[in-house]
Amino acid sequence: MRAFVLSGGGNRGPLQVGALRVLLERGIMPDIIVGTSAGAINGCCLAISPTVKQTHEMERLWVRAGDRSLIYVGPATAFMRMARGKDFIVSNRPLHEDIRHRVLPPDKQRFGSLKIPLYITIAHLTSHTLYVYGDDPDAFIADAVVTSAAVPGWFSPTYHEGEVYVDGGVVSALPIQVALDKGATEIWALDIASVIDPAVPPSGVLMYQTYAVRPVLYRHSLREAELAARMPGVTLHHVPMYNFPNIQLGDFSKTRDMVDCGVQAMEDYLANPTPNQVRYPPRPPEAKLPQGPKGTKPFLLK
Repeated sequence: MRAFVLSGGGNRGPLQVGALRVLLERGIMPDIIVGTSAGAINGCCLAISPTVKQTHEMERLWVRAGDRSLIYVGPATAFMRMARGKDFIVSNRPLHEDIRHRVLPPDKQRFGSLKIPLYITIAHLTSHTLYVYGDDPDAFIADAVVTSAAVPGWFSPTYHEGEVYVDGGVVSALPIQVALDKGATEIWALDIASVIDPAVPPSGVLMYQTYAVRPVLYRHSLREAELAARMPGVTLHHVPMYNFPNIQLGDFSKTRDMVDCGVQAMEDYLANPTPNQVRYPPRPPEAKLPQGPKGTKPFLLK
């Protein structure tokens, strides 16, 4: 069974669109799709119609997200919401409405109506437990997608019986274990989860948070990939795309360039595939690390 596993990655989602286009052009079709956050958005589109033509519609979706400011709010509004201690900066209502009325056809609103089984992950915020949509055919896809994309502190979370549910990437940014649990033996992991460029210093509160949290979460994703790569009978194709690091959340000005980079990344991988090899983001050599505060020296963890 072949699974496409689509990681989270915010507005770098168009990278996956380009990579998916190449896979479909080569006749590599998924039996199941697993997605979280941006990967949930791409996954639901692909599960409706797994065709090359659909990837062009997905590209238009990401362009439209920028045109309609679906995940953007002005700096003044953002500052006021943070100053007032609100739980989030941006409402998920525009995204929910867009997915429900513009992305999903009227007869494809629930999981049971999709052409390809789709699994979308969300996270219980306080226990860091992964929850998975997809086994209940009556569940609404739009509800799953907006919760899966609810970056804590940025998007409005989902509240249910007093509990808070957010972006599935908080627990697993590349949910390979879900694909394994569903019986996948061939996994194409389209990985856009890592977004840090160590050569660029952070600027602004949200970027400081990203630098502090994302690398830790991404190490867990790589451990999931390592586990799959060692499992007998499983073939893992780990295709990370490290393009456009540090692009600001809400910036969609590079959408078409990202699609082209995703196309190139997958074409490069297929030209020289490395199954069951986990590919790691580049780290700065010790010689290029800063000197550090007086009395310290770098200690590189293995």
